[in-house]
This record gives sequence, structure tokens and C-alpha cells, in this order.
Amino acid sequence: MVHAYLFITAQKAQERRVADAIGEFQTVRAAHVITGDIDVVAFIEAPDLSGVWDTVSQIQAVPGVTRTTTSLVVEPSP
Repeated sequence: MVHAYLFITAQKAQERRVADAIGEFQTVRAAHVITGDIDVVAFIEAPDLSGVWDTVSQIQAVPGVTRTTTSLVVEPSP
């Protein structure tokens, strides 16, 4: 499995709608509205790197998403 955190900037007042929408994706294990410069953080678990990128592309197409930054997990906890 490949894991990644996706940091999402959303349009104003769209944070909850974005988090709810991406939380429905099969490879998204969690999506949370957070404070600070980033509006939503999502934890992705996919069978391979291609699955992560497919999920990121789908999330970028969600209305209200304006920017994303992806961080791959390189050393998962046991």
C-alpha cells in the first residue's frame, strides 16, 4: 500500500463541502477541515502510486478545490 497526505486549499466557505465530497472517495481514509493556511487535509491509502495520483487528480476536479499539495509517506509507522 502507498499512503499520502493531501493538503487542500478551498474556496471561501467551501471547506466542509470539499471535505465531505472527498471523504466519499474509496481511497480517502480520512478528510478533515483544519485551521491555518490549509483548509482540508486528507489521508489517502492506495494499492500503488498510480492509485494515489488518480485520487489526487479526482480531488483536484472537485468544485471548490483551488490548490493541493501531496506528501507521500516514506516511512510508515508499524
